[in-house]
Amino acid sequence: MFDGIGSMDDVYSVQSPDDVRYGMGAVDELEAFVANRGYESALVVTDADIVAAGAAEPVFDVLGDADVDVTTFDGVKPEPKLGMAESAAAELESTDADVVVGLGGGSCLDTAKLAGVLAEHDVPVRDMLGMGNVPGAGRPTVLLPTTAGTGSEVTHIGVFADEADENNKKVVYSNHLFAELALVDPELTRSLPAGVAAATGMDALSHAVEAYVSTLRTPFTDTLARQSIELIGESLREAVHQGEHNDDARYRMSLAATMAGQAFVNSGLGAVHALTYPLGVEYGIGHGRANAVLLPHVMRYNAPAEPGRLADVARLLGVRERDDETTLELAHRGADAVAALNDDIGIPNHISELGDIDESEFEGFADVAFEHSQHNIDRNPRTMDRDDVIGLFEAAY
Repeated sequence: MFDGIGSMDDVYSVQSPDDVRYGMGAVDELEAFVANRGYESALVVTDADIVAAGAAEPVFDVLGDADVDVTTFDGVKPEPKLGMAESAAAELESTDADVVVGLGGGSCLDTAKLAGVLAEHDVPVRDMLGMGNVPGAGRPTVLLPTTAGTGSEVTHIGVFADEADENNKKVVYSNHLFAELALVDPELTRSLPAGVAAATGMDALSHAVEAYVSTLRTPFTDTLARQSIELIGESLREAVHQGEHNDDARYRMSLAATMAGQAFVNSGLGAVHALTYPLGVEYGIGHGRANAVLLPHVMRYNAPAEPGRLADVARLLGVRERDDETTLELAHRGADAVAALNDDIGIPNHISELGDIDESEFEGFADVAFEHSQHNIDRNPRTMDRDDVIGLFEAAY
């Protein structure tokens, strides 16, 4: 069972944005925020589909009511590239907007974060890659997610493909990327297509599960991760299949995604996020979808190292404990429950169903995972060597 709040002798740090506001209609909070700060102009960083669908209108309306001049950068694409952040930063410098407003999924939010610091510092973008290389604060930033998945609104992380390095994904970690204000309004997720709701919801579940078993977990991250897992188990199917007709499910999924983001930014992630890296880089498979496919397989691999915690995950997902089963057996049924959730929301459970991927590539995939995501492998609760990673790809195939 859950092992409580840990030792009273331990001291834990908590990293978070300056302000997080959550709830239906939370977008309206933006008006008072810009008025109190005296902001007169804003750059909205988003993508063309969000604008075309009318999903940006609530933000435009609130900024208009606050007499804020708005410029829109809608050039963000899925799996964003460093060049997109540079283009957004150039637009920000050109307009000299007082505040950056990121609106969309994780790609838009990450782009807004990085653009805000690029515009304030005459430093090449690649010099900011890695841990703690952003030289100082950026332009004030407000982040509004339109998906319930990445948790990017509450993290200090940006993930980008590097065009100068064969589109390998690079990460920026810096407290200067935290938003001044994160506004989580479930109403903004109403227009999410079912497939996007499914993939982003499973992204959130992978964040929560990996945070719960991370070697860097804390009582704070445990509490957030557990609640997130339970909410996703209760709500994701309805959020996918009932969509805009079920505000309650979308509300709970938005809450779960933000809580999972707050958990993993303080605990780190694990092998799921390491192993999905080559799938995204080599085949362009969406991050949430790749996480969903690998999550049950990684859970089974990790079960011998963390049977109690992965048994907790099973219970939180609604698995009924049997009188005659061991904790390890229950942990494995937790992985089965994740696979069943994938089935129910239209996501495959095997790599072979993601595209024309050949098993002969798994050795190369393992090398990519270790080269670019060693930190996630290090935080995984069960140790892994190259043969283990290859074996996991084979088991997931």
